[in-house]
Amino acid sequence: MWYRVCQKLLLFSLLLLATFSSITLADTHQPPERIVSINLCADELLLLLADPKQISALTHLSHDEGASYFQTKALPYPTTTGLAEEVLPFKPDLVIAGEYGGIQTVNLLKKLGVRVETLPLANNMQQVFGNIELIAKLSGHPERGAEIIKTMQERLAKLPAANPQAPLAAVYDPNGYTVGPESLRGQSMRLAGWRNAGELAGVRDYGSLDLETLVRLQPDALIDSPYTINTYSRAEALSKHPALRGAQLNPHIISVPSNMTICDGPWIMDTIETLQHERLNLSQPRTSE
Repeated sequence: MWYRVCQKLLLFSLLLLATFSSITLADTHQPPERIVSINLCADELLLLLADPKQISALTHLSHDEGASYFQTKALPYPTTTGLAEEVLPFKPDLVIAGEYGGIQTVNLLKKLGVRVETLPLANNMQQVFGNIELIAKLSGHPERGAEIIKTMQERLAKLPAANPQAPLAAVYDPNGYTVGPESLRGQSMRLAGWRNAGELAGVRDYGSLDLETLVRLQPDALIDSPYTINTYSRAEALSKHPALRGAQLNPHIISVPSNMTICDGPWIMDTIETLQHERLNLSQPRTSE
């Protein structure tokens, strides 16, 4: 008799446990209601994919025109500098951090039981798609991400195949900062039909081009992305250095807004199509050496 009673009690306990477990599991799959971003690129994708009421706070850079692609959309939201003491008053049920930076904040938030997810750095188009999928899923709107990715892939399919006789370009940002083929901007150049001077100089992902190398490679175009236009920074004026003109090098300058190059998102397609348009406008593209 007692054996049967114990069996029934055990069965009841297991059923009760299963019921509570299923409720807890269902709760964890509810879209977050108070999301705080402590990464600029997470800001951008949240503004693109989440409902406005889901966003509790963004980074202070989201209000910076030079950094934020969605600066106007970001202005109504509170901001933080990414410190834990600034984040906690929002009582977030999700914090999204970047792959680099804010490590102390992330560790402290996790110790306090706050859910933290990490947005990776995208170095190619597939990783861009992955980041869109990630934020769409985390915010509870996977269908929005899928639709954006589909549109991007349709635009990519319309681009021409790579041409070995393509003109040569170099990303040439402040201090000669440049990119190689294992970077998103480098892949964007290739997709737009340019050869990459950074790759010819041995840069694989991120690096720099000195003036001597630039003069030797003789690129047809320089692609810059000034954070603030018409400033007096010597680093930002490098593309106008007299050495380039003295070597009879007069490259075409292609300027891409900095808020389209700092973070990845569907606007990368606009950048690629701009670079393609500029390439097609070159009157006499040079062949490879």
